[in-house]
Amino acid sequence: MKDSNSLSSQQLKDEVHAALKNWHTVNDKAEHLLANLYLVQSKHRGVLSHTPSALRLATNNVLLQGLETLERQQPQAATLLKKRFLDQKTILSVSQQLNLTVDQVKHRQRDALYQLADILYALEMAARETFITRQESQLEAKSYTKLFGIAALSEKLLNLLTSNTAPWVITLVGIGGIGKTSLANYTVRQTIRSLHYEEVIWLKITNQGKNQAPLISPKHTFQQIIGYLIKRLLPALPNDMTLEERRQELKQLFRSQSYLIVVDNLELKADTTFLLSELVTLAQPSRFLLTARTPPVDHAGSLTLRLPELTEADSVALIQHYAGEIGFAEAATAPHEELLPIYHLVGGNPFALKQLVSLAKVRPLPALLASLRERPLGDGEEIYQHILKETWLTLSDEAKAVLAIMPLAAEGGMDPEQIQALSSLPQAQLWPAINELIGRSLLEVKSSNTWDKFYGIHRLTELFIRSLLPNNDL
Repeated sequence: MKDSNSLSSQQLKDEVHAALKNWHTVNDKAEHLLANLYLVQSKHRGVLSHTPSALRLATNNVLLQGLETLERQQPQAATLLKKRFLDQKTILSVSQQLNLTVDQVKHRQRDALYQLADILYALEMAARETFITRQESQLEAKSYTKLFGIAALSEKLLNLLTSNTAPWVITLVGIGGIGKTSLANYTVRQTIRSLHYEEVIWLKITNQGKNQAPLISPKHTFQQIIGYLIKRLLPALPNDMTLEERRQELKQLFRSQSYLIVVDNLELKADTTFLLSELVTLAQPSRFLLTARTPPVDHAGSLTLRLPELTEADSVALIQHYAGEIGFAEAATAPHEELLPIYHLVGGNPFALKQLVSLAKVRPLPALLASLRERPLGDGEEIYQHILKETWLTLSDEAKAVLAIMPLAAEGGMDPEQIQALSSLPQAQLWPAINELIGRSLLEVKSSNTWDKFYGIHRLTELFIRSLLPNNDL
């Protein structure tokens, strides 16, 4: 899809006039084809041929759509434009047929072009918004209301995602809880609004934890990704095709049209490296965005971006913002220096910071920090596990019952009926427990539409819950 983010009604008026004047002309000049319109691109995708005549046909179909609307609103204006450009009548001829002076025809033609441009502009904006809404609804649900410390990296990532050159596979790398998924989610939403890709698909990889058995092999993970993409993008293909045949079909699609595929939550280095080496052969102009714990081996056509921890200033700003969200007024309004002990203990790991603030709402902060300092703290994941152990002790029995069954949730999460059935909580206890976990940032809300709600947990929370169970039995 060609970029078509900026558009004005005045600009469109000039382009519509040029397109009408060249109604019968077949060439590949963009100014004659309204090629920056999503409406035209959408109609062009529905035609197998990619010749100049096919694009001309798509352009004319969009113009006809606008003329039909204009005819319902201003019949004479539509008739004038059709005679002038579709029938190729001269201004003098049209003036005689419509019983108008030449000056009147010129004046009314100018007005009709403005009216047609306004109609097409409205149709274009509506089509773009429908496309954007549909694409965003397929992404991972936002787990944030505001992000901190990612502006520069997000801008860099956005520029890479909307470029027409390598890298074709980009890997966001960082420790657990650092915000890889949030950065990808935030930036991909901006990418969607650029209309750079035909479609954006979000895939979340599951069952890769180091303590889980059996581990899924990198090749099997790749096969799962190929199978999902085939089902999603090429559903008419026969089911008995080999992996290589499916791979070649996807390669042809990804080389002929531009897709963005996000593969989220890669945890093992072997998986990341294997997938990158395979996916880079499918890309261009399509692109893959991966999130991973460990960096893959360098590969031509790929780029790795590392997410650093938040700075002191961004960490304190996050603490204050999140404290305000959960109604922890003392922390939300606390001066910078009073919040520094939290940062000094856990560093700039966003997830660990939020969990510690949530815990500090129900436990005295000095004693809490002292108890955590008694244990040697390692990387962000280890810190988070220590904090979760303390958090677990402060939860109600009902909240523990809900959290304990959440690792069973599928990728899209659990609905309330599933949670109630698995937790065995009565309705009167279920919602207080769910609300308690949401308020502690232990339960993520995933919406499939305006009304339906599903619930899931962060990967680090899942690993902690599994560690509580004998033999990791879930």
